[in-house]
Amino acid sequence: MGKFALKLFLALALALGAGGVWLFFRDGTSQVPSFATARIGEATVRYSVAYGRSPGDREGGRLDQLNLAARFPDFSPAGEDLTARPDSIVFIRLDPADPSLPPEERMDKLYARFLEPDEWSNPGGLMMRRFEPTSPFGREELYYAPPEGRLFTARCTRPAQPPDGLPETCLHDFRVGKLDVQIRFSPELLPEWEALSESARALARRVVQ
Repeated sequence: MGKFALKLFLALALALGAGGVWLFFRDGTSQVPSFATARIGEATVRYSVAYGRSPGDREGGRLDQLNLAARFPDFSPAGEDLTARPDSIVFIRLDPADPSLPPEERMDKLYARFLEPDEWSNPGGLMMRRFEPTSPFGREELYYAPPEGRLFTARCTRPAQPPDGLPETCLHDFRVGKLDVQIRFSPELLPEWEALSESARALARRVVQ
């Protein structure tokens, strides 16, 4: 190889090497990871960072609880902008499972003693009963799938009189593995409770390892 050809080869090698280093920093270390892994109690959760509600939720690691946000009906990540179409946002909280009372048993073993006797039917096939005003859930109503609510229950805030400007919300709990999952959503989604519950469970089963 002549001297000119050797110099040309070395120059090209240096240029390619510098370019490779630049590409590494541009496409590797400077990019935010697309997935995070969290350890909650004895469970591991791996999820897209776009679901995380806060910087801590998007970083993962050892957490007491994990808070995510998705959009109904496809349960795609809500991202950081939670103001667009707020009634479609479903907030998801994952905690270590409570060993004392599984979510599907709360209707009989916790809520029933605090409910008023009257009940009303609602769109989507749910029934509704109000909690007694002096109970721990006095400002809430219970919506449940008949007959005993083991398939679905949701505690929803009763509309304030006079209106206080705060959004009305519903809470539904279920268990996946060693985690209790609570979803918070708008009462407008109650008629879609089956699709809502199925999609939330499918997402939880997908991310819980």
